[in-house]
Amino acid sequence: MATETTYKYLEARPHPWRKQLWVKGRNMTVWQLLCQMWANGETPEEAAHNRGLPIEAIYEALDYYKHNRELLLEEAEEEKRRLKERGWELED
Repeated sequence: MATETTYKYLEARPHPWRKQLWVKGRNMTVWQLLCQMWANGETPEEAAHNRGLPIEAIYEALDYYKHNRELLLEEAEEEKRRLKERGWELED
């Protein structure tokens, strides 16, 4: 039987196709938060400081990614597909 993790700083939100969690109080998904952190070469501490978030929120996002990596990657591909449909030129 699978156990569900409860997060303090992440939450589910209604969305037409996204299933991943969002950062509470922000218009930001876990994937968006982590991609910004990685793109800027930030440590978790720097990411928390730069976004005014508790360090625990970053660690929760990393834990969520660890356990839901496939979902986040699938949703990133879906977003890319939808943007291309609307005429955005994206690199593969």
